[in-house]
Order: sequence, then C-alpha cells, then structure tokens
Amino acid sequence: MSKETAPQEFPLPEARTTESLEATVIEKSLAQPAPPAKLTRFERGIALAQEHFEEITRGAPWIWSVPSCSGPGVHAVNLKTGECPCEDRTPEDETDKHVTAARYVKAKTGLCAGCGFRFRHRDLVEVQESLTYFEGDLLCPECWGGSDAVVL
Repeated sequence: MSKETAPQEFPLPEARTTESLEATVIEKSLAQPAPPAKLTRFERGIALAQEHFEEITRGAPWIWSVPSCSGPGVHAVNLKTGECPCEDRTPEDETDKHVTAARYVKAKTGLCAGCGFRFRHRDLVEVQESLTYFEGDLLCPECWGGSDAVVL
C-alpha cells in the first residue's frame, strides 16, 4: 500500500507594483553595456586572416609571410614547427595568431596544376578529362581557359 500525501503548496510570487517595475526598467536602461569579451589568440588569428587574406603568402614549402597587427612589417611563420618570431609569446597550450592566420589561408587556397600559384578554392576548377592534366587537378581560370581540359 502506498501512502497518499497531501499536495504541496508553493507560495505564489509577490505581485510587482507598477512603481517597482518602472524602477527595474530604469535601472536596466541606465546600466552600462557589458564590455566586449576579450578575443582569444585563435579568434584574433582568424580575424587577421580574413582582414589581410591577400597579403598572407607562401614563401617556401613551410614558410608563410603574415603581416603584423601592431605595426608595419611581416612575420615569417613556420607552419611545420608552428613557430612565429613575433614578440607575443604564447602559452604552450595556445597557438600564435600569426600561425593561425597562415593555416587559415593555406586551408582556403589551393595550387593551380598549370601555373603553380595559389588561388582561393572558389576560383579553381577541377579537371574531369584532359590530355594535358590529370583527372582531379585544379586549374585557375587563366590556365583552364587556354587548355583542352573539361571541368566538372
């Protein structure tokens, strides 16, 4: 047999008066907006890459040139080791913003099989069939326009 218990009674919230409601609205409207959250190094790296996309270039197989945020000049970033010569030393568990920017640009670009230059992926076309290029090669608009390649 189970015992039946009386339903619990919960107190009702107190009714708010118009005056207290107006005071709350005034307090909230006069309050200062919260300061913007501080961006992480990763977020600053993505913002740097989006802002200076065309200026971030590959100089050697692992070396990328990334412009400085704080002034003139560039940083030679090594993507293989993740090293950056900037003054901002990062903790071991974080990646430098210049390294993040270089990795972002590398991920968003590809090499043209014709001329060997880097282009945004959206500008490259994939070869379907050609006597000159292999199937799956990526071509920039200039190289594709002057070839026998059929694209997808």
